[in-house]
Amino acid sequence: MKKLMKYAQHLKVLYVEDNQEARESTLGLLNNIFENITTAINGEDGLEKFKKDEFDLILTDINMPKMNGIEMITKIRERNKDIPILILSAYNESGYFIDTIKQGVEGYLLKPIDLHQFIDMINKAIEKIYLKSEIKLYQNNLEERVQEQTKKLYRQLYFDGLTSLENRNSLLKVIEDEKPYGLMLIDINNFSALNDIYGSDVGDDILKNISRLLLNLAKDQYRVFRVSGDQFAFLDMNDDNFNFTQNVVTNILNEIENTTITTEDEMIKINIAVTVSVVSNCEVSKMFKNAQVALHYAKRTNQYIIFYSDELNLDRHYKRELDAVVMVKDALAKDRLIPVFQKIEKYEEHETYECLVRIKQDDKLISPFMFLDAIKRTKYYTELTKVMITKSFEKFKDTDTHFSINLSFEDISNKHLVNFLQEMIKQTKMTHQLILEIVESESIDNFKLVKSFTKKMQNIGVRISIDDFGSGYSNFSHILELNPDIIKIDGSLIKNIHEDRKSFIIVKTIISFAKELGIDTVVEFVHNKEVLEKTKELDVTGYQGYFIAEPSEKI
Repeated sequence: MKKLMKYAQHLKVLYVEDNQEARESTLGLLNNIFENITTAINGEDGLEKFKKDEFDLILTDINMPKMNGIEMITKIRERNKDIPILILSAYNESGYFIDTIKQGVEGYLLKPIDLHQFIDMINKAIEKIYLKSEIKLYQNNLEERVQEQTKKLYRQLYFDGLTSLENRNSLLKVIEDEKPYGLMLIDINNFSALNDIYGSDVGDDILKNISRLLLNLAKDQYRVFRVSGDQFAFLDMNDDNFNFTQNVVTNILNEIENTTITTEDEMIKINIAVTVSVVSNCEVSKMFKNAQVALHYAKRTNQYIIFYSDELNLDRHYKRELDAVVMVKDALAKDRLIPVFQKIEKYEEHETYECLVRIKQDDKLISPFMFLDAIKRTKYYTELTKVMITKSFEKFKDTDTHFSINLSFEDISNKHLVNFLQEMIKQTKMTHQLILEIVESESIDNFKLVKSFTKKMQNIGVRISIDDFGSGYSNFSHILELNPDIIKIDGSLIKNIHEDRKSFIIVKTIISFAKELGIDTVVEFVHNKEVLEKTKELDVTGYQGYFIAEPSEKI
């Protein structure tokens, strides 16, 4: 490490950032590593300075005036395909992520900068520059030493030190030089959690075990690579037929998931799940990019296997997500994010409404279906939830009306958001009016956290409602543990209850179960008179749906 840091002092760095405060802050970090730094205030300025001088490394923002970072990188790549480029950006949009993959950047780090991640990214870039420079240096020495050192450095540059498999650099070189028929990327799900549970030594053993397993599965048919920390690749070099069939890929997944890990101390059984993307018979220059895009899409959509094809329109999919994020960002900035209110009929002696989020655009109200999933991994999701909480409390203050707010598991896991909610409850003293609706779903992976949250809320007088109960992952034992005040029965069971006897029996069972525990019940999706009359036979506590009342800005 000391050798790398000493080497870094002699590198020439171009740093492009339009925000003066961010530029000065980051320069404070960079000046501790590099002595020769040239700054530029936008993409146009950065490109001009790149043309006039030679640099070893480029760090750049994306969203800048005159010329953004992606445009600048594109023009720089026309002159120099190999110079390492690192992205420092406040934007977490999928569209930018895809563009940086296409341009082959070395790293992408979100602002505000995490110091440890920043140092790690810089060190990796310096190491790559150093290895390339060492290869060049030794090539100018005596023939024998050149051969010896080149072999050593070549292995460092093109092979993984832990598993001895060929690495990402080698994969890209083989794709370009040998034009393989197909590529399969294999990504270990939640590998960081395995490291946390078992420790990094066992984590390394897991990677080595999987490497040996993949080599054994590959035999003479495929070429195996370790692309990154928890990502591997198979290359199909056969141009006669397609080897990555559904059966082949499924068998590989099953072999990995059923493997037993041998550590230095013992043999242990660890459940390992992977996600796979397959690309074949496409332009060589796009093969790795397409496989990464498909893998990213598979993980986002909870698919274990995905075969890339142009028909997937993944670029269009990410553009829609980017448009949704931009729409929410603009709505927050212009105060166009509003709650609407849907009445719950017959519930208690007080009127009760559920608060639902919408974006107001011209004279239209845009449903959360169009934007909510796209922003869940961005900072705007928390901002949106805070606005909804604030505006909902404001709407019902100084009234006797009761109201419910929806919370996801992600919301409950967010300490800052929970603190914000608690402070709002404390300031307004509206605990007797407030109901918190929690979606009981497969995304809840820390049930103790949910149980602790609901108990804390109930202790101060806030009622808890389990939303969408019966939607596919509902667990009666969870209800016993959470002891909610209300169960809202999911619309998938209610919408056809007037003509589907099975749905009627399931709903009747849920209501009977709830009554035995003293829990109120509300049915959702009451969309016509027949459904309303049928649910009345069950003596539920409350009704909700478009036949009762549509969501409205007014109450």
